[in-house]
Amino acid sequence: MSQSGMLPVVIDLEDLLLKAVVVARRFGARRLLLFGSALENPTAARDLDLACEGVPGWKLFELSSALEETLEVPLDLVPLDPPAPFTRLIEQRARVLL
Repeated sequence: MSQSGMLPVVIDLEDLLLKAVVVARRFGARRLLLFGSALENPTAARDLDLACEGVPGWKLFELSSALEETLEVPLDLVPLDPPAPFTRLIEQRARVLL
């Protein structure tokens, strides 16, 4: 994270997202979506909001920890299963990474 408390510049965001996909695949993720501020206004984003499908139970927490450790940025990881109104909204607005 930069000294200003914001995510690195957009070019670095793409690198972070590629790394996130690699980590998510290691945990068996079938889908990984980017949503929230990093999608809508990357230069002002303070964290990454990701949604994941295919990583059950406690493994989702392990994935979240691995992502934070690898990317070195704060993030929120939301499970896409089971489907709910909130997850459907994320799916409509998100960028598909995996």
